Amino acid sequence: MLSIPPSILEKFDLVQAQIWQTVSLTVSEAAGMQVNLGNAKTASVRTSDMYAEMSTPMMVIQFSFANMPENNQVVLIPQDTVSSFVNAISDSPVSEIDENIVADLRGPLEAIVQGICLSTGNIKNETVVASGLNIRYQVFSFPPNLQRSDDIVRVTLEMSGDDVEGEVMWIIDSEVAHMILGIVPVEEEYANPFAQVPGVQAQATNPFQFPIQTGGGQHYSQEDPHGLDLLMDIPLEISVELGRVKMLVRDVVELSTGSIVEIDKAAGEPVDVMVNGRLVARGEVVVIEDNFGVRVTEILNPHERLTRLGEVA
Repeated sequence: MLSIPPSILEKFDLVQAQIWQTVSLTVSEAAGMQVNLGNAKTASVRTSDMYAEMSTPMMVIQFSFANMPENNQVVLIPQDTVSSFVNAISDSPVSEIDENIVADLRGPLEAIVQGICLSTGNIKNETVVASGLNIRYQVFSFPPNLQRSDDIVRVTLEMSGDDVEGEVMWIIDSEVAHMILGIVPVEEEYANPFAQVPGVQAQATNPFQFPIQTGGGQHYSQEDPHGLDLLMDIPLEISVELGRVKMLVRDVVELSTGSIVEIDKAAGEPVDVMVNGRLVARGEVVVIEDNFGVRVTEILNPHERLTRLGEVA
């Protein structure tokens, strides 16, 4: 995953006031009371340093932008802040957070995501929508994109308002920060497969660039249709992933016939279509005669699909 240059972090910090002003408006409207999210502090932190902070249950709001389905974002609300929020909008004090409380808070929590999308759209002057929204009160487990990141962007905020007080945290990876700022990230150079071949000059290439011979020597081009044709008969493994879950060893050992394993997707959410372990599409499960199938509802364009496959080539 991409590292986070200090210049990007500085620019991202400058747009926080705009983002959270919009979020405050959407949450206040949904909650029916004044809620302020502000005093944002932006930092780059090592993912490994955050695991110790995630040992207790908290409200976990996980989603992604529809055009970046693999880049999960997370808004985390600690238990004390959740309790303060619940007590402020309910008629009677609440001592324990359960599924009923999560359901009661769903509107204001969804409004946080709505505000992030609206403000991002305003910054980029385009429509931005969320996908894969999942709201749970649980011990937080890092999604795959954040697990793969050596460092991530963490924005800590103060939540305040009528009898509301606490902290909120927004966690994203470098690609999302670049996307919000409208800056194209500089990808790490691909290793040159010809670097160790005597007589061939080492240079960084894309794995889908193919060598062609010219009068001036060998160079690489993405426009060579004959080179691209060489890939078309390579077999690929396609799998459909319904969802994932992390379990302790003791829980796995205790599984038996009839056990139910709850995964991290709600009923009706699209399934992930993976090619060689890389997400390239999403779809809905269908039945074709006696077999299951997937009707594709979202898919990367051909160039993006080749790029994804090139990451594991």
